[in-house]
Amino acid sequence: MKKPFMLAAAIAALATTPGAFAKTYDIVIAGGRVMDPASGRDEIANIGIDGRRIAIISTEKLDGRRVLDARGMVVAPGFVDLHAHGQDPKGQYFQVLDGVTTAIDAEGGAMPIAPFVAALSGKALINFGATASHQCARMEVIAAAPCRGHAAINGETVADRKAYTAPATPEQQRAIVAALDREVAAGALGYGLGIEYTPGAGRSEIYDIFKAAAVTRAPVFVHVRSRPLDPAPGVPIAVVQEVLADAAVTGAPLQIVHLHSTGLGDTPTLIDIVKRARARGLDVTSEAYPYTAGSTLIGSEFFRDGWRERSGIDYGDLQWPATGERLTAESFARYRREQPNAAVVVHMIPEKVVDMIIAEPEISIASDGMPWRTSGEHPRGAGSFARVLGRYVREKQTLDLMTALKKMTIMPAERLAAVSPQMARKGRISVDADADITIFDPRTVIDAATFETPMQPSRGIRHVLVNGKPVVRDGKLVAGAFPGEAILGTTSAR
Repeated sequence: MKKPFMLAAAIAALATTPGAFAKTYDIVIAGGRVMDPASGRDEIANIGIDGRRIAIISTEKLDGRRVLDARGMVVAPGFVDLHAHGQDPKGQYFQVLDGVTTAIDAEGGAMPIAPFVAALSGKALINFGATASHQCARMEVIAAAPCRGHAAINGETVADRKAYTAPATPEQQRAIVAALDREVAAGALGYGLGIEYTPGAGRSEIYDIFKAAAVTRAPVFVHVRSRPLDPAPGVPIAVVQEVLADAAVTGAPLQIVHLHSTGLGDTPTLIDIVKRARARGLDVTSEAYPYTAGSTLIGSEFFRDGWRERSGIDYGDLQWPATGERLTAESFARYRREQPNAAVVVHMIPEKVVDMIIAEPEISIASDGMPWRTSGEHPRGAGSFARVLGRYVREKQTLDLMTALKKMTIMPAERLAAVSPQMARKGRISVDADADITIFDPRTVIDAATFETPMQPSRGIRHVLVNGKPVVRDGKLVAGAFPGEAILGTTSAR
């Protein structure tokens, strides 16, 4: 008699064999080009779905209670965005129409994690989750201020600025780490650090967090600290080297967010650093978004004194989304005083740097979007993934389609698989994987969001399934469908 795991493997093998099972599936995706970067599968095939899982992949005709015609379309794993701040229904609306089936706020995070999960449970279009927020931990410990359940990167909910700017005492550092560990134990997916926005956080504080992450094996997602006013060239390299050194000496898993907006002209060196670190066995990854501009709150610590010198930009490189205007010294001061929690677009990344990092096979795609705001702040919250497929794959041929899909699916899924068993079933099209599936027209897929009108849904995303349930059909949202689930970490066995 076969052992259970051998029997399961035999059944899985049969499930991909033509004519393996004669049955009627809940949903059949028929005649599409099935592309699975995890296995390298690239063929015209049919997919049978039962419940929330993929039951069969076959080149033979399958019968289904519902059939989605995918002829001429690419059938891909649902896109996984590990840097999505818009964790609410509005943000999820734009993301699912961009092909995203799982969105994680890994940089900003949330605290406490329980109300964050409760707020979306039962009304989520896509899967969601968050890390434990370092900014919130500082607010809790240093300012004794609540974070209201969501990190709100860049200080949206900060009642007391000293939570970000004051150095922590040794006792406070221990309390900050304890607060983060508490949330990781409660289901947060790691440690979310936006060090540029917490300039009071000293190097020993950050190092202590890495030591904690080495124990829990939950990854640290880091927006590195701001560039010091240092005349020596290569300052972005130095701020990356801080967290890389912490990861190397502790063994903590590390993801450096938006490497290109950190590196700017030094991005080629940073890519080389990440690749060499990985080659030497360090658990270090990174991601990027496909735009030449970033965005942040105009009242954030990014714009403290010296911001122009640190970033090599000026007032005219800032764009106000509500009007599209480029700022002046006068308008910058006025908006920063009157609307400190409004976002501004920061045009600072050379186009050749974006081309380079989008083409790099070892750097995944993430949006860094914040589309919950009234007018939106940046097109990346609505169009990042379709932009890669339309602009960088089809039009510019910066990278091939399979590589692009790998950077959007299995790479980000694997970043979290060690801390969340749920993610081991995401980011792939294989038998028994969750049926998180994005079906798009490779001839027409493109982003529609722009810097002037950022909240515009992408085009060419025809169908999206989340946990086996259609959420987008024929390019439109399915009314009343909320199959998204919380993605939670588990550290109890570590």
